[in-house]
Amino acid sequence: MGDHVEGFTAAEAVAVFAITLLVAAIVLGYLADRLGLAIAPLPLLLISATVAAAAGLGVRSRFSDLPPSGSENRDLTPGVFAVIVLSTVAWMLWLARPHFLPLGGEGDLTHHLQLIDYIEQHWRLPHDVAAFIQMGNMSNYTPGSHVLAALAGAWTRTDGLHMMHPLLALSLGLKAGLLFLIVVRLLPPDVPRLPIALAAVLLLLLPYDFVVGSFARYSFYAQVIAELFAVAMWWALTLWDVRPSSAAAILFGIAGMATFLSWPVWIGPPVLALLVMMLLRGDVPLIDRARFAALALAPIVAVALLHALGRIAAVGIAGTGGAVFRPTLSRLGWPFVVLSLVGMALALRNARYRTTTLLLAAIALQSLCLLAVARASHADSPYLAIKMIHLALYPLAACAALALATLWQTVSRMEFLPRTGRQAQHASLMAWGLVAIAAVVLGRGVAAHQLPPPTITQDLVLAGRWARGHVPVNCVEYFVPNDSTAYWLHYSALGNAMIQPGVPEPVTVFRDNIERWINRTAHPFAIADLAVLPRDVRDDLEILARFGSIAVGRRRGTTGCSGD
Repeated sequence: MGDHVEGFTAAEAVAVFAITLLVAAIVLGYLADRLGLAIAPLPLLLISATVAAAAGLGVRSRFSDLPPSGSENRDLTPGVFAVIVLSTVAWMLWLARPHFLPLGGEGDLTHHLQLIDYIEQHWRLPHDVAAFIQMGNMSNYTPGSHVLAALAGAWTRTDGLHMMHPLLALSLGLKAGLLFLIVVRLLPPDVPRLPIALAAVLLLLLPYDFVVGSFARYSFYAQVIAELFAVAMWWALTLWDVRPSSAAAILFGIAGMATFLSWPVWIGPPVLALLVMMLLRGDVPLIDRARFAALALAPIVAVALLHALGRIAAVGIAGTGGAVFRPTLSRLGWPFVVLSLVGMALALRNARYRTTTLLLAAIALQSLCLLAVARASHADSPYLAIKMIHLALYPLAACAALALATLWQTVSRMEFLPRTGRQAQHASLMAWGLVAIAAVVLGRGVAAHQLPPPTITQDLVLAGRWARGHVPVNCVEYFVPNDSTAYWLHYSALGNAMIQPGVPEPVTVFRDNIERWINRTAHPFAIADLAVLPRDVRDDLEILARFGSIAVGRRRGTTGCSGD
């Protein structure tokens, strides 16, 4: 691997700044709470920005441009990296226009918003019995992504609800950018690295459900945010393998802290890959390997121990079930599967891809362990074992890039694509042209995906906020067609407690609520979507406040809640 550049590139320095900024906000906010201090948005912004700037400047003294490959005259890596990140973020924001509210639904959305709302109300994390009554097990959840959402809401003078999707968009953009940087590092110099690395990013459009659907349908908010930091750990390990250094080890450690504090399920594979890497690199003195391992692992161990105090029972989540995408060929896309498998076979004999193959092996091993735990727990489905595919997609895309690079080399040796002089420039242009064609084809496929109806709209947000301050929140019915919307209104928007002994669960099925209202067995207050409300129910509803098609009202002739 001696032909690789040893330092950080300009694009990598920018990525270090971005990752460090997000990590610092999460970790410093968490530590402030553990020290008994308030999670103060403005001071944390200033400190996080200072730490990120110091990190970016710290690696700037070590970076240089990647040497051009055989068909490239100059390094365009920073420009392509910027285009990938910004275009991905812009695309995700466009999907959620104009209010940038979360796209997904299911119960996860409500639970994450409960914790974000708690942080925004108290500017501390939940520690007491009252918080457990309010949120249930979410009071013990790793809160890194929720701290970030609350802080981002305060920094932008909006709120965590409106910042969830922009943060997910930023996460996806940075993950795509990091994948690009990793592949550029891994590919040999005799291929057009930049277009092939960009092709690896575009291939992620094929397993759309796992890359976008994880938050556009299921609202796996914490998982998706943590994926960014797990990919950053892989990136740091790749940099370390290129040139063992304290900077790369520290980058691994700080990304690992945010990974654990956001969604600790992802922490195992990169840590295991690191440990194996330390054993394999016999060319590095043992004392140096021990020092690098300490720099990489000590921060992760510290936050893990700190969070585990009093929360050992929370590991039971490993045996739970839940809704998840099944990794079928149609969902993954057969070109992605074929190229990934071919690339994996090639990567096993390629020293450049050592970190990638180790990470994939570690993901497979953890999947088997989680599958065994799920079966022992008699879970409905091996929920977390199946979820490991979400993380595996990124190293698999890197393997697919190796398959493309090998195909390019094969064709080049047949002299269809000359590798020197002006003809080599033409070959590079041809590579970019092929990537452009692939982008158009894949883009058309993505455009065919239909997003589910939104669980939350701005009118529902406004109606929920008005109702929370003007009506008894435990005496409200929900006349909305989406069960997830009713669930969110009851527990998050109106702030009802999750644990109320003797109080029945809210009825979230639209038809059942209509029937109960007609039979006069329902609560006297309601949040209703007037566009779908039957006329006889609407005639019996006195509207107290209206926001677009969403109304807050009460049954005519009533003044209070029968349960008061």
